[in-house]
Amino acid sequence: MVDRIGVILETFNVDDPVLTGSEIARRTGLPKATVARILVDLDRHDFVAHTESGYQIGMKCFELGERAQQPKNLRRLALATMSDLRQATGLTVQLGVLDGLDVVYIEILRGKHRELRIPSRIGGRVPSYATAGGKALLAHSAAEVQELVLSSALTKIGPRTIVDPKELAAQLERTRRDGIAYEVEESHGGLSCAASPILRSDGTALAVISITAPVGSVDMRIVGPAVHAATLGLNRQVRATPYWASL
Repeated sequence: MVDRIGVILETFNVDDPVLTGSEIARRTGLPKATVARILVDLDRHDFVAHTESGYQIGMKCFELGERAQQPKNLRRLALATMSDLRQATGLTVQLGVLDGLDVVYIEILRGKHRELRIPSRIGGRVPSYATAGGKALLAHSAAEVQELVLSSALTKIGPRTIVDPKELAAQLERTRRDGIAYEVEESHGGLSCAASPILRSDGTALAVISITAPVGSVDMRIVGPAVHAATLGLNRQVRATPYWASL
């Protein structure tokens, strides 16, 4: 079924933005009845739109395309800053966003500690409450998002994951005040992290940059301000560009 849906959607192009069901069947080689049935389902979910002249790509496809473009644009925005931060600290630098109640990593630049085993990967996700990056994002998220996390069951991910809602709330408040979140073995044993958010003009978090190192190899309280300084520069870029305000 997925193959058939893909073939149908790929028949639309700039030259032929509107196609009849019969034309789609002819171009795809699929039976007309099959095409008609799939188009009804796609129309119901807004992947195509039925017009007087036939079918055209629906709003859902545009929405998904925009979602796919956003991580690419964020990487383009942050990559130079991340590279400078890695060069200055020698540590692994990560770029993440909040998706639901998880942090999803969209870029990772490995640092000098090649033996460092970190659980994150590009496209991977970790519960936000258990990471420095997640706490930085939560601290600058809507009150209802924070409340949802604080009222949920906080389970241990690493040896020192914070599972007390009051302690987590206090850390979020401290992060809002200082602009930096810290973590020691909360997401994974042997890791320490510091993170600072990239903020929109209204103060909400667009993304987060974090640095990671083996526990005891560096003092995160000393290198953490470097992350904050890096994101302050990105904050100025974000606020000067209307595109980011709507995301």
